[in-house]
Amino acid sequence: MKNALKSLSLLMVLGGLIFISSCSDDDGGIDIGGGDEGSFTVADGLYIAGVANGDTTAVSGNKLNATMVEDDGFATKERSGHFSAYAYLEAGSYIFIDVADQQATDVYGGATSTYNDDEADNTDDYNGAYTVVDLSGDASTFSVSETGVYNVIFDAQTDEALLVKIDSWGVIGGAVFSDACTSDGFNADVDLDAAVSTSAEGSTYEGEGIILKDAEFKFRYNDSWKIDRRTDKSSFDDANGYVALTNLGGTPDALVEGGSNIGLSDNSIENGIYDITVSIDDSGVVEMSLEKTGDAPECAFDPENYTWGIIGSGTQGTEATAGWEDDKDLIYTGQSGTTHTWRGVFPIAGGTADNEFKFRTDETWATKLIPNAIEYTDNSGNITDNADSNGDGSWFVADGASGFYYIVITTDDNGDTWNLTIDDAEFQVIGEGSPVGNWDAGNGIAMTYNDDLASATLASGAYTTAGWKIFVNQSFDYNLGGSLDGTTALEFNNSTFNMSDAGDYSVTISTSDGGVTYNASATAN
Repeated sequence: MKNALKSLSLLMVLGGLIFISSCSDDDGGIDIGGGDEGSFTVADGLYIAGVANGDTTAVSGNKLNATMVEDDGFATKERSGHFSAYAYLEAGSYIFIDVADQQATDVYGGATSTYNDDEADNTDDYNGAYTVVDLSGDASTFSVSETGVYNVIFDAQTDEALLVKIDSWGVIGGAVFSDACTSDGFNADVDLDAAVSTSAEGSTYEGEGIILKDAEFKFRYNDSWKIDRRTDKSSFDDANGYVALTNLGGTPDALVEGGSNIGLSDNSIENGIYDITVSIDDSGVVEMSLEKTGDAPECAFDPENYTWGIIGSGTQGTEATAGWEDDKDLIYTGQSGTTHTWRGVFPIAGGTADNEFKFRTDETWATKLIPNAIEYTDNSGNITDNADSNGDGSWFVADGASGFYYIVITTDDNGDTWNLTIDDAEFQVIGEGSPVGNWDAGNGIAMTYNDDLASATLASGAYTTAGWKIFVNQSFDYNLGGSLDGTTALEFNNSTFNMSDAGDYSVTISTSDGGVTYNASATAN
């Protein structure tokens, strides 16, 4: 990165920076002084500064701070030379200035270009366009064409800065409901109203009458999770670029980029109707506030009252868990719009009419799924039923088709009707640390089922110490991670796996309770 020094002097005042020109071009630095108003302290750090008077006088400024970026497995990490700020920028010319010991030690600028998410090869998960400042050339000033609130991102390792205009803030998550029974989960934002106020003194965004219940939420701007500036989307190595985060989580009183989901119960937030405010103060700190204005409307349908399980002589497991004596529960995976979903992967034996199975809730027959009472989708082509005989009917796996089956149960109308889908289940490994080498769904490498109808193994493959997962049918809808000790139950849709040492391994996933829980192990080849 090429640096240049300009003839600028800095003056800190309440509410921001005022820069006053007071030294010659050959000073080798910038003295801090306020003339008749005395001297002022300017904190060490990196600033974005508006300039005027032929680019010789800085007239405004905002300090940038070190910011986390995304890491493998959806974690966050520190990155050397990476800074950002939320700043109100007037239309005009700007420069980046490094300040140390009351001196401006370096100045950065350069040519700008527009990057648009609509480009065909873009996979950065950002919705819209932003400005890229090329910091590799001279330190000329760059222009901001439109006044507004920006996320200013500076990255020394890639010699670039991003100017991302914030058009909206939204709240998103399973805790956010549009009515008593409907949450879009983490699929769609409930936008806060257009900015109530935006100025150098601070900016405020408000939303009224937002229902929060039970689960978790986050904030994000411009309906986006992140801005991916990597050259290789499969690697989070620092030399490959970075992923800036456009979502905020953590705790209500300490929001951070890429922070954890904000749980209602974890933060003593009651179910209710809220006015929600996101505010950015004059130093760029983002805060949220919740004002409860009413009680959350009650939904007559509660998914916790529906613990779906598969039961029958065709189900597998130990002697204690097989057959009609034990329900094998599916996992409730949340709500998207009006749809509630339960998922499970279960080994089912085929070949005889004795190997039958049904579905019911809470280990009773009060709510059940049977062939003559439901239209179901069999994508495996291996399922038959006796809906016209044997009482209320059962399902069977065809002769020679014993194996693992992916079961999905949904309701779109709060339990008035139910939908069942049955697919062949294929376990695959995916992730940067796996032989796949990336997280692109659709690229998973399949595992081979063993003869015991209880386990599957990836015969061999090169693993690194980066994160990876096991998922089903090339989709993250059902994914597992956690320990590789062979005994600990794996975590659904949460942890990653990590090898302690890189090498060639065989990985086995297995179940002893017919698919209720799974464990995994890795053996060096």
